[in-house]
Amino acid sequence: MLHRSWGLALAALLSACAITGPKTADEAPPAFVCAVYPAADPYLGEALQPGEIAEAGRLIRTLSDEIRQEYPPGVARRDAHTKAHGCVRARFSVNEDIPADLVHGVFQPGASYPALLRYSNGTPGAPRPDIKGDMRGMAIKLFDVPGPRLFETPGREKEHDFILISKPYFFINGTRHYAELFQALDSDSMLSKLKIPFLLGWQGSINAWRMLHQTIANPLETQYFSLVPYQLGLGEERIAVKYSAKPCEPGTSRIPDNPGMNYLREAMVDTLGTGEACMIFMIQRRTSPSLSVENSVIAWPEDEAPFIPVGRITVPSQNFNTPQQNAACENQSFNPWRVLPAHKPLGAINRTRRVLYEHASELRRGLNGVEDKN
Repeated sequence: MLHRSWGLALAALLSACAITGPKTADEAPPAFVCAVYPAADPYLGEALQPGEIAEAGRLIRTLSDEIRQEYPPGVARRDAHTKAHGCVRARFSVNEDIPADLVHGVFQPGASYPALLRYSNGTPGAPRPDIKGDMRGMAIKLFDVPGPRLFETPGREKEHDFILISKPYFFINGTRHYAELFQALDSDSMLSKLKIPFLLGWQGSINAWRMLHQTIANPLETQYFSLVPYQLGLGEERIAVKYSAKPCEPGTSRIPDNPGMNYLREAMVDTLGTGEACMIFMIQRRTSPSLSVENSVIAWPEDEAPFIPVGRITVPSQNFNTPQQNAACENQSFNPWRVLPAHKPLGAINRTRRVLYEHASELRRGLNGVEDKN
């Protein structure tokens, strides 16, 4: 029998996509958005926001237009995290003594997976000097993970992705104003720029300033966060969690006095040219209903919900900075929904990601004439 909360969530989703009257092209979400948009899970605190699905459709149209306008066919790039510092081989190992309530999905005691890590700057568009403030990304792809995925891709049935950034909070909640924000950021009009603080709100504006003014010395020595929550477990055992990965030891790298355009890639080359790198993977349990799964501008306080170490990521010494590997890195993709059902993404940002990532990846690969691997 369908759980009552799931029934209510499904009814809300169908209502949001129903044709209730004349809609303009800007108001109606694309058909595929309604076809695959995730239902909310009230049991874990999810709730669809007013106009969320229509706003997701509007955001997709906005970013699609920007990608087509900015890049000619054959050289289309990601709409965010455009500049990679490198993709590196790694090993993701789960601790033997992981707490019993966290043993779900990929988190099995003693499990070990080959992995690929992509480190990047967050800013969309043409790459810029690394010394300019920016949020940084760490995308993790595990291989040889058995079981069905929430987002299935032929040829990638055993991949499992985690997506992290270098701050535990975001600058916007859900899809409301998201498309309008991107339009303002790309506009040459000062009047449009002045709208940005009003679109973000007070806390969002503070977060954006902090995120876009962050400088780091070495991507391998930086802590990363999932930013948004994920389900862990199935059925009545499921809980909401967030993830983080931090260096095993404090970093020793320093920002150069005269940093080059790509000094973060150079720092990774130096580190992995002489030895290995190590990161601890952690889980943060949602310990109270007051810790929102929908509010992405406020981090869950660690004194109330501490991060628990559950695994280790080992990056062996390697030469990753070759033309072949850099090209393969550019054509690689990561999707927060390419996960086992026990790791279902939660919250409005993740629900939007479900349709946005699929569409953006297909668009980019189609413009570049690359075989669809999403």
